[in-house]
Amino acid sequence: HTRARFRRTRRTRATHLPVNTLRPSTMAQDGCQPMERFAFAKNGSAQKSWAFCPSSRAPEYNGGAHPPGGVRGGTYEQRPYSVSGYVNGYNPSLPAYPPTRAQLEAQAAAARRPGPTGGRSGEISEMMSRQVEFERARAAGKPSHMPPPPGQDFSKLSESYNGGMSYSGHGAWDGPAPRGDPSKPAPGTPYYVKTPPEPVHDPSKEERTVPLGVGVDMGRLPMLGVDSAHAARGLELGYRHVRCGSASSDKNLIDAGAAIAAAIASGVARGSIFVSAKIAPGEMANPEPACDAVLKELGVDKLDLLSVEWPVGGADAVRECWRKMEALVDAGKTVALGLCNASVPVVESVCKDARIKPVVNEVEAHPLMAQRKLVGVCRRYGVVPAAHAPLGSSAVETEESSPLSAHPKMAEAMAVVGEGKPPGQTREQILARWSVQRGVPLVVDAGACDAVVEAVARCHDFRLLNAQKAAVDAMEPPARVGGTRFVRPPPGVDFAFDDPFLGGVARPGLELEKAGLL
Repeated sequence: HTRARFRRTRRTRATHLPVNTLRPSTMAQDGCQPMERFAFAKNGSAQKSWAFCPSSRAPEYNGGAHPPGGVRGGTYEQRPYSVSGYVNGYNPSLPAYPPTRAQLEAQAAAARRPGPTGGRSGEISEMMSRQVEFERARAAGKPSHMPPPPGQDFSKLSESYNGGMSYSGHGAWDGPAPRGDPSKPAPGTPYYVKTPPEPVHDPSKEERTVPLGVGVDMGRLPMLGVDSAHAARGLELGYRHVRCGSASSDKNLIDAGAAIAAAIASGVARGSIFVSAKIAPGEMANPEPACDAVLKELGVDKLDLLSVEWPVGGADAVRECWRKMEALVDAGKTVALGLCNASVPVVESVCKDARIKPVVNEVEAHPLMAQRKLVGVCRRYGVVPAAHAPLGSSAVETEESSPLSAHPKMAEAMAVVGEGKPPGQTREQILARWSVQRGVPLVVDAGACDAVVEAVARCHDFRLLNAQKAAVDAMEPPARVGGTRFVRPPPGVDFAFDDPFLGGVARPGLELEKAGLL
């Protein structure tokens, strides 16, 4: 019943086609193409679609009846027509199906311009006429050549004025697909056909600070900072961030305070010097006395940033400490609050519960521990990711023993030559510039020598070349290997680093990748 109803639907759509007049010596009037064009296929779509062609219901093909063998109208070799001669995508410059002979004859009759074979006009009609002549000659057993299908007579190809090929017949190009924009790479070729130009570096347009706070101004964090041990030399070289430790662990607070006072006396505005300090694990239960001690030793009236150095004790302990630190902001003792060594789950937990959101998360970040997921999550929460140990371990000062400086990719980056590379560029400059170029502020740690502090201070004056940036990026190990950490918790601090991929949005296939299955 369903099949009969479908046949009636097809007949209704093709009422203008006199299917009962089909003869083997003529071309199907419903747009079907000769089957010999599809002789290479034995069971393709051209053969399968024959069952739905109106010509298959003609009396010459049993009127659509099913013979005893179960195949309607005989085998496909006995059917000279197929409906799949033109389909969408086969000839995109023409309609899905070409005009039928009945439509061409009706068009010619309406135009009242008899063609060369009578009743037909136009180039496609002439081709259809040659098709009819070919089929008649074939039925009579006379040798003849198959004419090209309508719209594909390539003998009329000619070269156009712009060097391409055009078809002088009906105006539609039926040849190979055009290449497209010649200024772009051809399909299947690498995107970079030639080496891309190096961006022009303008030091005057460098972003030397990043804003803190979302919806509220909490100051600006300088891109370059130094530990309190290098405060005096750093302020002289142009560093504007002095990172201090806690009152119980930092023995350089008094000297750092003197360096800050000297810089202010020399004309540097206090507002341009960013002073940060930390709350040690033993001070989390009562952070106010620790903050007061830092302010006293530094000789400043307030801090620009106060951070939890090691978030230990679980979520409840961190939450209680944060609540007390918020009171220090209300009292004007610090402008903003931050975190240190916080993983993605810790950042998410604090941002969810805090009344005053953290604005900075200072973590170990370098090419061997890029912290890409953590950097992305922090930015989505409005937290600025900052890097300590950007050059590796602060205890390692020789290039031969540093895993970062001795990495083969670092030697590759050092060997790159090109316009814009400063003379005498050092490995520390490349590492520091890599962090600056990805928008992550950094702090030169206490273990760095004065030469390194001086070299890093000049990393705003140049930009890594494309090949250098690619080489340093390639230093990052795969997820299944994990990164390399140089900073460990101090003795007596019960702290374990979380998996850097823990929390945030799940990464499909990460577990398989870490297991070595991808």
